[in-house]
Amino acid sequence: CHGGTNQRWTYTSSKQLTVYGNKCLDASGHGTTNGTAVIIWDCNGQTNQQWNLNTNGTISGVQSGLCLDASGAATANGTKLQLYACWSGANQQWSLRS
Repeated sequence: CHGGTNQRWTYTSSKQLTVYGNKCLDASGHGTTNGTAVIIWDCNGQTNQQWNLNTNGTISGVQSGLCLDASGAATANGTKLQLYACWSGANQQWSLRS
């Protein structure tokens, strides 16, 4: 983590995670299955851009119920994010700092 603008996310009252001011974390193609890519996209208010911040450190999609997951439990720069069944693994743990 380096604190750059690409790592500065804001959780909004409408359950969106925003970056760059007008981009949202988005389940690509409104996907609801394991392996669905998670991308940034123009905010549009749809449920595939709404997220629950759970007390166990996971982030789950309102539409899918699946968790935000670092693909393959990878930790390298550039690791892709996906939706995956929640199991509270280290690759599904997230923290938001103010």
